Amino acid sequence: MPLGEADTRAKLIDPALHARGWTEDLIRREETAGAVEIVGERPRRRARGRVDYTLRVKVNAQSQPVAVALLEAKAEHLPPAHGLEQAKAYAACRRLNVLLAFASNGHQFVEFDTKTGLTTGARPLAEFPPPAELRARYEQAMGFGLESAAARPLLARYPGGEATRRYYQDAAIRAVLE
Repeated sequence: MPLGEADTRAKLIDPALHARGWTEDLIRREETAGAVEIVGERPRRRARGRVDYTLRVKVNAQSQPVAVALLEAKAEHLPPAHGLEQAKAYAACRRLNVLLAFASNGHQFVEFDTKTGLTTGARPLAEFPPPAELRARYEQAMGFGLESAAARPLLARYPGGEATRRYYQDAAIRAVLE
């Protein structure tokens, strides 16, 4: 019997990410991507969306991780691209402001580059890009290195710690730097 989405994440995708060098401090699970709109001077959250994985890279031990990609998981029996439109929608809403959107069924993955608009064909999950590769691609796309002075606003620690940060605060900083 094929695995459902939750089991696909736990039994297939999580181990594959770990094998490719993605440690727990670089992965955020089920991060809200829903937009907030103002209606009659009052904020209201539109339809909720939860990104299965937000993948982040870290420059050094003192810096905040920087979100560079998101990964949408689907049940094992579905095609790997099944969740790509959902991942692209999360990336397009700019709430997370990431460079890359991935979708996976636990065996294969597909990738969408938000800068170029290109989508790759399905590849084995064992070939998923490690953190160093996504960092290099992010730096190239942004036009500055994460160790440069231009990146300092991205890396500054929040006074209340990571638990007080909101995804949209980080996204706003990244958007300004683009």
